[in-house]
Amino acid sequence: MKNFRLLPIVMLLMVPRLVSAAQVTLSASTLTATIAEHVELRLIVRSLENIDEMHVSVPAGDYEIIRRQNLPLIKTAEWRTFEQVLTIAFFKTGDFTVGPIAIELLSAKKVREKERSGTVTISIRSVLADNDKDIKPLKKPLPITGSPLHLLKYFAAIGLLVLLAAILLILKRRGSKKNRPAATILPLPEIELEMSIKELWLKKFPQKGEYKLFFILLGGIIKHFLARTYIFNADDLTTTEIMARLERSEKDQSVVTGMEGIFQQADLVKFAQQIPEATIIDALAEKINRLINTFKKRRSLENEANHVQTGR
Repeated sequence: MKNFRLLPIVMLLMVPRLVSAAQVTLSASTLTATIAEHVELRLIVRSLENIDEMHVSVPAGDYEIIRRQNLPLIKTAEWRTFEQVLTIAFFKTGDFTVGPIAIELLSAKKVREKERSGTVTISIRSVLADNDKDIKPLKKPLPITGSPLHLLKYFAAIGLLVLLAAILLILKRRGSKKNRPAATILPLPEIELEMSIKELWLKKFPQKGEYKLFFILLGGIIKHFLARTYIFNADDLTTTEIMARLERSEKDQSVVTGMEGIFQQADLVKFAQQIPEATIIDALAEKINRLINTFKKRRSLENEANHVQTGR
């Protein structure tokens, strides 16, 4: 009989621990995507404890984390709600499982609770149609018969020609140093970007169906502009690394989003062999023009501010 009387007391002692357990939810913006398409994972954690910080550990997988975004902490009388948005991308086809994600809830820099999320399965499909897959295996190399020693005389002749060409080039450079013109002054980065984009459009690569060449040249122009504007070598960085550097340097989120859209479309064409429609190319042109106008307007405001300071 005593055991039955003690049972309610034991259950009451267990209630705070059961109620204090965190609630973890993991969801995806889409469960079906294409190669290089951005997928947003939304992780929501609710806790009754006096938690003021959350640490998230995402396991490695067949995806690349493009961006992490922590939303503001929501506090109520009973709940602490944390939310983090992870942007990821896959670069091969198949069904992939993301998670579980490990979560540490901290209070005063001390871990108070550890939780794990569920998992989500995302199907990645190719952007190519069946009739686009026309890549054929390479032919076997042709065998070369005979001794290669008779080729030495040709190598010697080629080497002599290269040496003569090098000598002529050196003499030409020495002669041109005396009459070298003054160094060319580069236009402002946004003006140079505008001029380069106009020259690229005049070549009409999209109209000719040369989409990959168009986006390779466009990527080079944009990277050169970023290198001049934000002082980092964009040519040696991947798209993810470029966006990470840009987010640290650029306060205008519309500029970051616009640049990300350009690089994402370029990756789809270069790596996933996407054939963009004319509407996509037109939208891309409008996006680039908006970015150029943003930088030109920013330059104008800076010049006005400098004139005001000089006048004082």
